[in-house]
Amino acid sequence: MEPTPDDQAERVRPLINSILERFNAEQITSKEAGWVILGLSHRLMTVLEQDPEERQAFILQFINLVNQYLAGELQSD
Repeated sequence: MEPTPDDQAERVRPLINSILERFNAEQITSKEAGWVILGLSHRLMTVLEQDPEERQAFILQFINLVNQYLAGELQSD
């Protein structure tokens, strides 16, 4: 049984908060944080080359996130 998106969000939320705390502690700028996100996304897509369905799912989720942001539909956690 696949975890729900809410279950997945709860599972990774502590990691995300830890990363954000580290960014703050090291005074990482928004631009630098963006580069980190792009670098991690690139690495993940490279790893997912062996699983095209998972790679496509990630890319579609990423595009959906950007579209929701541009449409002003994102909610803050």
